[in-house]
Amino acid sequence: MVFLFYAVIIAKGAGFTPPQQQSLLVGTLLTCGISAILQAGSARLSSGQLVIPLTAPATMVFAIQAGQDAGPAGIATLAIIGGIIQIVVGRGLTHVRPFLPPEVCGVVVAVLGISMVPPAFDRIVGLHGDTVVQVLDPSAVIVGLLTFIGIAASSIWFKGTPRLFSMLIGCTIGYAAAAALGHFGHFSDVVASASTMALPQLAFPSFDLKASFLLAFVCIVVVSAIDSVGVFVSMDRLDDAAWSKPNVPQISRGLSSHGVTNILGSLLGGTFVGLSSSNVGLAFATGVTSRVVGVAAGGIMILLSFFPKVLAVVAAMPDPVLGGVLAYAAAYFIVSGSGLALARMMSARRMLVVGVSFAGGIAAQATPEIAAQAPEALAIVLESPLIVAALLAIAINAIMRIGIARTERIVVDEGTGRHDQIADKLDEWGEVWGLSRATVMQATAAMNQLIEAIADLKDGDAILEARHDDVNLDIRILYKGKPMVFPDKAPSADELMNDPDGVSRMAGWLVRHLADRAAAFVDGDQQGVTLRFES
Repeated sequence: MVFLFYAVIIAKGAGFTPPQQQSLLVGTLLTCGISAILQAGSARLSSGQLVIPLTAPATMVFAIQAGQDAGPAGIATLAIIGGIIQIVVGRGLTHVRPFLPPEVCGVVVAVLGISMVPPAFDRIVGLHGDTVVQVLDPSAVIVGLLTFIGIAASSIWFKGTPRLFSMLIGCTIGYAAAAALGHFGHFSDVVASASTMALPQLAFPSFDLKASFLLAFVCIVVVSAIDSVGVFVSMDRLDDAAWSKPNVPQISRGLSSHGVTNILGSLLGGTFVGLSSSNVGLAFATGVTSRVVGVAAGGIMILLSFFPKVLAVVAAMPDPVLGGVLAYAAAYFIVSGSGLALARMMSARRMLVVGVSFAGGIAAQATPEIAAQAPEALAIVLESPLIVAALLAIAINAIMRIGIARTERIVVDEGTGRHDQIADKLDEWGEVWGLSRATVMQATAAMNQLIEAIADLKDGDAILEARHDDVNLDIRILYKGKPMVFPDKAPSADELMNDPDGVSRMAGWLVRHLADRAAAFVDGDQQGVTLRFES
């Protein structure tokens, strides 16, 4: 319910009337409830996971603009297009993922946070409004800061269950401060004018939106879809104690069905919705990942969507309170996005992707005069730092992929220096290919264990081949000699001491568990081992 404030921002920013605002909130919450039930209730048609949707913050800028240009019909158009894109990405996941690595998605998330700073600051200091002459309002500053401090303090100092409600605690403090300092505005009127019960108002799409605007929206939705993949993967890891790799068919079903519900939600008057990553943190903190919870949560959201007076409490959120919430969200997006952008080992190529994209987004925000003087089609792109940064990151990343060798090969040294040789080469390749430090360390440990395991099996040199396809790191060892064995379970202490192959089986068992996948094969007169690592 608290995260409906994203939909509130869209409705207010688009200049909707109170009935239109109510309709948007009703349709959005109804869409979230239907999607939650579908995701958790059917593993055959969807992900079969406890995944909770919410209004997608990354698309707020576009929804506001579409609402201003074409009203609720414009927002319905974006929801339909977004749903179609999610279906396409879900079906072609393996083909799209290489063009949206962590640094691209991280830049988008961080610049989203940066773009939220001005509206947050304006609301906190009381400069947001329709008056021509705006004066800083000290009481608004107090309300905004108390809201921000309430959220931040709750998330830092509270432990256990109370910490999970830090957003609600901060908003409650903000509402109380706003009431005490006279910043409730038309709160009572909005709540009083809201219907006790209501049905969703059907909305039909309008195609009176500029093509360049829609193209930029498509780029952001693709990035958002890849972020949703991370939600599915994270929940899958919590669900499965023996997790070893992403379940691509499950992710594909989940993302595609989420796209279908967005298309349905557009007709119900809702805005485009994404998936809640904070819900994954909630599941981790409580240890609860049951699909039954997802179905129940969806049912509650659907029930509440028919009671606009409850939604009006969120819709009538005072501007300084909204500013405090936005400020906290902006800080979170900036930090989490920066961490994601720098998650992989940095090379000159990736530094260029991150640095130029950040600079472009900040430049667009700092110099709005450029957009004002640009042609109309280009102005829509240049006036949004989020669009500029996203397009730059995607384009530069695609260009920087040119000329990178995807396969490397070395002869492993004999003697004690072979471990350093493998570690140095994997570090070198990891930097060029953009592997995470964790993947390089995992691969180094597994390869060093494998080299020790085949020392008594091989006759002559061992050849190491490595290949990276932006999704997996595959390493092969070729040698002449006896085959490597990967047992299903570790040998017992007695087998380790007395069986001739006990040590070799233990080494195979260790290698198998250090890699995400391990398999032995025969290539002509050579024995081989392939290790796969998710990158």
